[in-house]
Amino acid sequence: MRIQITRLFVGLLLLSLIVYPVIGITHRENVMTGSYDVDVPVWKVGNKWTYRFIEEKTEDAIYLLSGDLTFKCTDDSDGSYVLEANIRPTGKFDLGGFGLKTTFLTKLNMRIQLGQSDLALENYLEELKGFFLITVGSITIPIPLQVVGKVYVEFDPPWAIIPFPLFDGKTGFLDDCEFLHIQNYMHLFWGLIPVLGPVDYSLPITPVPYTCLEEQLTVLGETYDVYNVSAEWIEGSRFVSYYCEEVRNVVKEIIYVAGAGGKIKHSLTLEIIDWSEPI
Repeated sequence: MRIQITRLFVGLLLLSLIVYPVIGITHRENVMTGSYDVDVPVWKVGNKWTYRFIEEKTEDAIYLLSGDLTFKCTDDSDGSYVLEANIRPTGKFDLGGFGLKTTFLTKLNMRIQLGQSDLALENYLEELKGFFLITVGSITIPIPLQVVGKVYVEFDPPWAIIPFPLFDGKTGFLDDCEFLHIQNYMHLFWGLIPVLGPVDYSLPITPVPYTCLEEQLTVLGETYDVYNVSAEWIEGSRFVSYYCEEVRNVVKEIIYVAGAGGKIKHSLTLEIIDWSEPI
């Protein structure tokens, strides 16, 4: 159970790394390297970004989903940004012995709140709702099950996971987060049958080492000049985030989740499809 919850938490937390789009970017020359720094971006209500979302499974995992994921800035007041996203996923939850397969009535909603000064994560909410079908091995049983699930994460203090300003060759450590409060559950039939949780616990985050390098990257047939921000996470787990100045956004994100001994057991990939700015 702890491995499953950790995988879910790491995936959801690092998923939020794609939400660093910008409307305007400030530059200043870096005296040490001669390159240009990319400062903390500014968002406005109405910005929207759509990504292709794919989970790849090499071993056991809580779920395996794919689909188009759209983020939208819905609030830019009171010193924070609120980003909301939704996806109608295809795939299934692997619950050991049986699974839950998504239907066209399955919906996944996310809400992320970040500080405006440094885009530090303040809290994160994910809700899964809708109807699923039971699977046993390769067999799907045509009986619909109503499912509701929730993951809520609160950061104290808020945790900055993109080390602005960005420039080629930058290294360091992401700041620690002294208190991380996590709530998690999944129920069937409007809460009558518990599947996972409820779980309510806290844990600290120690400083995470990162590197930032400039390179070129091709995403869905388009080539971009990007900042590659890579960081080691827990027991071999890591993420690679490709931030593009031209697109004013992260164009690709890859999350690797390791199991015992540091062996990669699961990965999550997001690739930019489209984006738009408020008129």
